[in-house]
Formats: sequence, C-alpha cells, structure tokens
Amino acid sequence: MEMQREQLPFTAQDIAEVIGVEKTMELVRGKQKTKCRSLYVPSPSRMKSSHWLVQTIGEEAARELSQEYAGEPLTIPKCSSVIKLERNKRIIQMRQQGVRYQAIADALGMNVSAVKMVYSRWMHAQSRNSVTYKSNTGIA
Repeated sequence: MEMQREQLPFTAQDIAEVIGVEKTMELVRGKQKTKCRSLYVPSPSRMKSSHWLVQTIGEEAARELSQEYAGEPLTIPKCSSVIKLERNKRIIQMRQQGVRYQAIADALGMNVSAVKMVYSRWMHAQSRNSVTYKSNTGIA
C-alpha cells in the first residue's frame, strides 16, 4: 500500500505537494543522517549536480523544490511515526517471506529483540482481529 500525502505531517505535505510523497520521504531519510533539520535551497541556476539535494532526491525533484523554495531555509520534518510505520511494515513482510529475525535486524540496523517485539505485537493484533471477526460473524 502506497503512502498518501495526508499521512505526512503538515510541513512534509507542503513539500510532497511539490515533489511527491516518495521524493519527500527520500529527503526525510536523507536528513535523518545529519543532525541539522534545516536545508538552504539554492535557486535553480545555482543548483549543481553535486549539491546534497540533487544527490538525495534526484535532479528533477531538486529543481522543482528549488523553483518553489529558492533562497529559503526549509525545515525538513522528522516524520518519525511514518518512518516507524514503514519499518514495521517491512519487518512484517520480511517475516512473512521467511526471513530470519537476525537477518531482518541486520538489514534494518535494529536488534533482534526489537524486531521480535514488532512482529509479535502484529501477530497479537491479528489474532485479536480474527477472534473479533469470528465472534461478530458467528464463524467458529
């Protein structure tokens, strides 16, 4: 299921309106690696292929962002809840594909107990939903 713009924080929605949700999330992930949340956006004529923005989201999206926000400092939101939701979905998908906990933890930079916790909470929620569905429909 693809993420919708409305699922993002308001500041990220504004950016997504210009470059789309996928490129906005690439920008958010790129800024996670740095401590600074703000970004100076150069004008299109000063946007070089070596600029961090071009390297992170691609030339076309960087130029679109530059046309909208040129010369302005832009604060990139953390989108923590969205990032966590994406990560949890990936854990569940990988487990359903038979990937071992340790491999998932290594791939996502997490510890094994955290991966197991995410998956067990999801399994618990699934079993609760199944029981509720069965009791509401009379299915045994």
